[in-house]
Formats: sequence, structure tokens, C-alpha cells
Amino acid sequence: MRRFALVLVGVAAFAPMAVADDCTKDVLAAFEKQRTSKAFRVAMTQPTAEGMADVTVDYLPPNRMLQTVKSPAMAGIQQTMLVGERAFAGSDGVYEELLPQFTQSIAAEVKAAVGAPPANIGVFECTGKSTFDGKELLSYRASDKDSKPGTAAGDVLARTIYVDPASGLPAYNVIGTVSGNGEPVMKVTYSYPADVVIEAPQGAPIQKSR
Repeated sequence: MRRFALVLVGVAAFAPMAVADDCTKDVLAAFEKQRTSKAFRVAMTQPTAEGMADVTVDYLPPNRMLQTVKSPAMAGIQQTMLVGERAFAGSDGVYEELLPQFTQSIAAEVKAAVGAPPANIGVFECTGKSTFDGKELLSYRASDKDSKPGTAAGDVLARTIYVDPASGLPAYNVIGTVSGNGEPVMKVTYSYPADVVIEAPQGAPIQKSR
């Protein structure tokens, strides 16, 4: 069974330019609040050789996770689940329990995602209030210092973290041009549904050795 890597919860390192107004602590505070929340969802569209795949990961810290993938390369909806020390994978709600070596790998990914604040994220500057997807949010930006020589200022790639000013929680993680022209290279959406339930499927057979 093909399994996508888990969507990163935090902010992967993104080589930043030096900036005068370092607001990295605000970005870290937002992701720490997310990491310690009751439940949260991470969603993105991921390119594959066969077309675009929709990937959604629900987290119930500290050790429950459900990843759902819809892709033109797959028949049906593919899911991977971690419930404590057990992991499952299946299609359209029919699961099998994974062998220990696969379970350990998934558990390690989940622990890395929610077990500690993101590290080595670079430097973010405060860019104030911004409207994104029709919402007024606080934005923080880290620009790529490794852009090709001669790249126009507006075409430099930047990672922007958008934070909901009311809740203090991350809302979007976007990589795109500083000017905002064109489609983002990457867009991750964070949400915080109150009705997430992740329970081990009953009667799932043990995966056969391959």
C-alpha cells in the first residue's frame, strides 16, 4: 500500500534573509499553542506524477492521528491511523493492523510532529495584518536568501505563516512570491474541529508479511 509522508505540522527550515524586526517568537508561540491543543487538522494539496492529491491529517495529541489521502493514483480513499501503540492502514474504511516496524515509523513521525515545538525554523519578520482567503489575519514572513542572482524582489519566494488574531493559532502556512503574484508553491491549511474522533477499528486483521 502506498502511504504519503505525514504533512508537517510546524515550519520546516527556510533559509531567511536578515530582518530588523524578528518576530520568530510569535510564530513559535502559535505553533506551541497548536501542538498543545485538544485536536487540530492539517490539509494540503500535494502534487504527484499522476495528478494532485488531497491530503488531510487529523491529530489528537499526544498519540492519535488519522491521515486521509484522495489521489487519482489510488482507488478509493486511503487512510493511515495511529492509536497509541497501534497503527492501521486501509481503503474506504476497511483496515488492517500494521506490523511493528511500520507502526514504529508512523509513531515516530507523529511524535516528531506534535511532541516538541518546531526547531531551526529560521527568522520571521512581522508583516502585520493581512487578508488571506477572505480572512483578516496576522502574518509573519521569512524570505529565501538563496534566490537566484538577478531575481526581482517581488519574485523572491517567501514562507508566510498566517495566525488567527483571536485564537492565536496558525491558520495557514504558505510558500509563494513576496509580491503574491501567481499560485502559491505550497499552501497548508490548519483548522481546529471540535468533533474529531480517532478510535482503533474493531476486528482489523494483522497485516501479512510481504
